[in-house]
Amino acid sequence: KPMNLRNTLLSLLTLTGTVTAPALAGYQYQGVSLMDGSDFGPHSVVAGDIINSLNELGVPVIDGGVENLPQCNPRKDGSYTLGFYVPSRNIMAICTDHGNQDLILETLVHESVHVIQDARAGINNGDLGEGNSNYLSKLANDLHPEKVSIISNLYDRKDWNYEVEAFYYEDKPQVVANELRRWAF
Repeated sequence: KPMNLRNTLLSLLTLTGTVTAPALAGYQYQGVSLMDGSDFGPHSVVAGDIINSLNELGVPVIDGGVENLPQCNPRKDGSYTLGFYVPSRNIMAICTDHGNQDLILETLVHESVHVIQDARAGINNGDLGEGNSNYLSKLANDLHPEKVSIISNLYDRKDWNYEVEAFYYEDKPQVVANELRRWAF
């Protein structure tokens, strides 16, 4: 996850302070492209539901591919970030230039789980709330071995619990949409 977004997203911070995210979804404002359901092709209904709930929570979803965010650029080793959520700023970006519509939806869902974790802890505090250990153990045991490998190889150990939950639910968009709706309204 990127640590320093200050220079990249300063204009967005100004934007979110003056205009609500729901009023801007799907539009470009002050050079920032905000996503809406139509950006997800065949997944537009569930993606739109997720994005609407995110907007209600005050979390804009930026098209990081269109914005050419440095965090979305491939690294020297060929790896790349698919998306990220910054809980201290309540901002999500999806790096749309790295995959097909299915992968982009999966990334939206994954990052939305982090928003739910943030909502558990109090959405405006910058912390993510963890689920209980029995719940997380069950999710980890049911997680595909490839995803377990990704978590253990790419993430700091302190973030594993957050990532287990996000990876577990990334192929369950309707479950995440329903849970987000519960937090948003």
